[in-house]
Amino acid sequence: MYRFGLLLFLLSSWLIPFCVQAQVDSTQAGDTIAYRSKEWFKSEGYRINKTYLKSYITDFPKVVTAPGRYTKKDWRNVIIVSAGAGLFFAVDGPIQDIMLANQQPFWTSVSKVMEPFGNRFPPLLIGGMYLAGVITKDRRLEHVSLMTAKSLVFSVAMYTATKALVRRQRPRYTDNPYVFKAPFQGGKEYTSFPSGHANTIFSVATALAIEYKETKWVPILAYSIATLTGISRLYENRHWSSDVWLGAACGHFVTKALYKVEEEKYKKKQQLKTIGF
Repeated sequence: MYRFGLLLFLLSSWLIPFCVQAQVDSTQAGDTIAYRSKEWFKSEGYRINKTYLKSYITDFPKVVTAPGRYTKKDWRNVIIVSAGAGLFFAVDGPIQDIMLANQQPFWTSVSKVMEPFGNRFPPLLIGGMYLAGVITKDRRLEHVSLMTAKSLVFSVAMYTATKALVRRQRPRYTDNPYVFKAPFQGGKEYTSFPSGHANTIFSVATALAIEYKETKWVPILAYSIATLTGISRLYENRHWSSDVWLGAACGHFVTKALYKVEEEKYKKKQQLKTIGF
């Protein structure tokens, strides 16, 4: 068990990049366009083109290697998330018992409504946002949809790789939360860790919360839907609580890391302008 605890800590440090949300640079001097201003979205916001597609290749390594640039505050967040993972790992069994003991028609119907938010709905939402942005010429919405898509691709890649390495048995096949196979061994029943649904919906929710943080109801609604989606995976006995916790952490913090990368690219571009490049 101590080896799994160590693995949780290492995975957390890998999956949790910079936890501080990128700050919006509202200053403007000379011909400098304020970061994330209306003018910035028009001139610098993403479109589906060579620059955007190339950014997948250049940005992904920066997100993966984020721990090499951690501050003390970042490592503090790693410790907090790791402690939470350890706590949930210790109570995975009792939480499963609670969920199974409280199966009711109403909660089952709620769970069925929330489950698609973790797989089918996000691509439809992102695609709808992009089309709406293009049709209405809303450059911010167009940029938001493409940033959300990229963060989702990155977090899915990370959780998929983790599933291949950590072969944990799903709770629907056992009441023992500590059954594992060697990496790449076992079938679909050994794909419990981490939760892909939690990863997906928290990645999307975080992107929307960052992009529209000035509208208070957006982060509240986004994270509420994400949380209910995660709980639905426990209710339906598809994942252990620690699976959902770290799946959510992956989606949330990978997305924040990507936004930090985008901010750093803006700063570097402004520095080059300052020195005449």
